[in-house]
Amino acid sequence: MEHILPPRRRLRMALVNMPWSWTYMPSVQCGLLQSIVRKSGHDCDVLYLNLDLAAWLGDETYHQIVTIDDQAGHFCQLGEWLFSYAAFGDLRPEAEYFAEYPEVPESWSTLRHEAPERLITYRRDTLPAWLESCVQNVDWSSYDVVGFSSTFLQNNASLALGRLLKTRFPDLPLIFGGANFDGGMGVAYAEKLWWLDYVVSGEGDIALPTLLDQLAAGTHEPISGVYRQGAEDSDPGEAPRTRDLDGLPMPDYHDYFAWLARYDTAQVLGGQSIRLHAEFSRGCWWGAKHHCTFCGLNKLGMAYRSKSGQRAVAELEHLLRTYATDRVDATDNILDMKYLNSFCAELAERRWDLDLFFEVKANLTRDQLALMRRAGIRRIQPGIESLSTPVLGLMRKGSTKLINIRLLKWALHYGIAVQWHVLCGFPGESDADYAEQAELAPLLHHMQPPRTQHGIWLERFSPYFTDPSSFGISDVRPQPSYAHVYPPELDHPRIAYYFDYEVADTATPEAHALMSTAITEWQRAWTGGDRPVLFYQRLPGRLSIIDTRSGRPRKAVLEGWQGDAYEACGDTMRSSKGVHQQLLDRGCDLSLEVVTEFLDDCCRSGVMVSEDDKYLSLALPQNPG
Repeated sequence: MEHILPPRRRLRMALVNMPWSWTYMPSVQCGLLQSIVRKSGHDCDVLYLNLDLAAWLGDETYHQIVTIDDQAGHFCQLGEWLFSYAAFGDLRPEAEYFAEYPEVPESWSTLRHEAPERLITYRRDTLPAWLESCVQNVDWSSYDVVGFSSTFLQNNASLALGRLLKTRFPDLPLIFGGANFDGGMGVAYAEKLWWLDYVVSGEGDIALPTLLDQLAAGTHEPISGVYRQGAEDSDPGEAPRTRDLDGLPMPDYHDYFAWLARYDTAQVLGGQSIRLHAEFSRGCWWGAKHHCTFCGLNKLGMAYRSKSGQRAVAELEHLLRTYATDRVDATDNILDMKYLNSFCAELAERRWDLDLFFEVKANLTRDQLALMRRAGIRRIQPGIESLSTPVLGLMRKGSTKLINIRLLKWALHYGIAVQWHVLCGFPGESDADYAEQAELAPLLHHMQPPRTQHGIWLERFSPYFTDPSSFGISDVRPQPSYAHVYPPELDHPRIAYYFDYEVADTATPEAHALMSTAITEWQRAWTGGDRPVLFYQRLPGRLSIIDTRSGRPRKAVLEGWQGDAYEACGDTMRSSKGVHQQLLDRGCDLSLEVVTEFLDDCCRSGVMVSEDDKYLSLALPQNPG
């Protein structure tokens, strides 16, 4: 990362953050690269043009377009379709797109109370006019190079503006990078799109400043991971990865707040609170050992690298002191478990009033969740994905039904919001897997429900994609939306990230619908006026369970050893032999058969669940400790 000599010429670079990225948080990619570029001896501005478009359209319109994409899954690519006319002209009639994705006009009419033809006006008139204003209102001639970071739905907006800039400023070098250009996808774009001067595939920490130095010096040596327009080598490989994340500078978000100050904040953000992104790790320590079958993340950098706990705390403190917010979302794909004894322990000692988000593995214990809550982690995405152990095995999640329920239980107890979904459509699943989950769901109505159930999609880089025949997957082809979004001269199988496929060995639609109905009932119970509860009150010699899940309050009193046995399965699941031994150690003279029969009775009563002779109590303690 360090340069022995300063660059021969100090360049001025613009990094562009295009729609449809969320307006309520700055770009961590651009913020980090800005700091890296400056550290390497060049100047760099970040242009938050996504905020400018939100000001044009209004917060409600902007975010409802993104919401439709989220609700429809990754298939319709509404945001990309809206910019495809500006990027490539006419591809296919709008009526064909609406017919392919009827949820788009239906959702638009519901959310906006406008005819879907309004989307056509945005596509053909509003967005091209907005792009033209971007060309006119920014002094592009003052920059030596312009870079686009493209992730998720930023691709066609970036390609459209890049094409306009290259037409108006033919000598202005354009660099494209980000997740949409990884793993050969970027090369496939550059081979057909003449205005992509350079494409960086993979991490840009090292490759980008090296490329800028060459541009400053007027040299053209090969750089790993960098494709040059017209170069003989069409496969530059992947950019080198940063091994020591502590050596990275901290991201700079000042330009985000400067751009935000240009507009009426309510017009751009609506009622959203500003969040900051923080990167504490890259890769996935679980995926490095057991790559989840459906996951396409991190294929180019699965090896796990994390910042030290000390550096993570220092970076968080820097962000909180520098910018006026208490909400920080970690970009990490999985929490470094070593952080429990360093990062989380230190934050718990400092007692800051934080609102942190992390993606985590679901096998967290009660004590670990309690520590995380004291550290200010109030939101988690644990990758639960299913409440069926056989289905979780098909995913290679390294989890079970009981592990996932334990996470939901103790997250609720400590006030940690859980973001999760149920996935379906895995090769090898059965109808029984979903019937079991549908039967289980009413017992969990006092815990946070999943947001949705949806079928898996085939992602580039996932094991399902790289080795489809091993899973009975065939006829892999790009999602139909790519034909509406990109011109036919682009090689869609090379640029696509989401694919359709055929697989025979899955549960029936009726089985999936059964679980979907159960989730709807769960959500209705959770969001109703009287949220269901299931808790117990501990007093000397007895344990009282209060249950309102059915809508009719019930109370059960467990006397003596039965209360002890129930509570023994509270923190985590235990075997009947383990519970029996614990009771014997307390002086209870009981047989294993008696204890097992009691535990099974609790399961039949719906206050406990079991699997493979492991028992987990569902009631939460009334005592908050």
